[in-house]
Amino acid sequence: MAPAMRAAAGAELVAVAGRDRLAAEVFAGRHGARRAYATLDDLLADPEVEAVYVATPVDRHLPDVLATAAAGRDVLCEKPLALDVSEAARMVDACAAAGVRLGICFYQRYNARHRWIRDALAAGRIGRVTAVRMNFSGRSPLRAGAWRQDPARSGGGSFMDSAVHCVDLLRFLFGEVREVVAFTGTLAERYPVEDTASALFRLDGGIQAVVTAHWSTTDPGDGRTSVIEIGGTVGTIVSWPLHEKFSRGTLSVATDAGEEEVRVPQASTHVALLDALAAARASGQPFPVSGEDGLAAQRVVAAVYASAATGRVTGP
Repeated sequence: MAPAMRAAAGAELVAVAGRDRLAAEVFAGRHGARRAYATLDDLLADPEVEAVYVATPVDRHLPDVLATAAAGRDVLCEKPLALDVSEAARMVDACAAAGVRLGICFYQRYNARHRWIRDALAAGRIGRVTAVRMNFSGRSPLRAGAWRQDPARSGGGSFMDSAVHCVDLLRFLFGEVREVVAFTGTLAERYPVEDTASALFRLDGGIQAVVTAHWSTTDPGDGRTSVIEIGGTVGTIVSWPLHEKFSRGTLSVATDAGEEEVRVPQASTHVALLDALAAARASGQPFPVSGEDGLAAQRVVAAVYASAATGRVTGP
């Protein structure tokens, strides 16, 4: 994000804050920020700071977003929005009450491959969509002090941290999630969050989608570990790697007429996100990836964990 702030036409990295003041100063120097602070309160007292990107661990999102909203600054928060639905709702309500914008860093909405897919689906390129598969996986060994492996700080494991991107892409491409059935487990490690998760969703229009997120598997091939497959009545779209931050990768469409590899422009998803947020600020509009989007994704993640815990079909 820091390099993207330097590259985006409508953004400038004015200041950074971190618990370790020296580390914050080193970071500021590396990325061209003018100042570094040891606390968020000090950063919010800086009159040149107009908006704040909250990139702290998830357990800090609520207090950091509430403080930023109370200071009258717009907020871009990392995903997932909060530890749970209740916290996420408080953040959305607080920003609305303060009259500030709340955005979520679901940067994959700005992957050019995903934007092309959305347009192709709207044009009926593969007919009626019936089935979707998304996999977002990698290896995450036990590591002392890793906040993502601590449920008190992260709220969850591979699904909360990784598959939440898939949840947002499902909503971006197809509409709302209506029903959920899921399994989670910790199969390869000993930390107290899941390292393996699989969920089956029923989406708007009856579309069935399978989302898997593993910290328990090792595979060097992005095409196998980070992929979107979309099946329709007259064709299939396959795109990978899902997590790519510069729209690089492979995008193919197969129909009875043949198979086509689609080329899209390569550009930073984070720069595109920042430019969209700057345009919203300039025009007085809400952020295009809003706090409500973060709350909706949080509700789906909560439904996944509820289904895994009870063995029942649940809804967001």
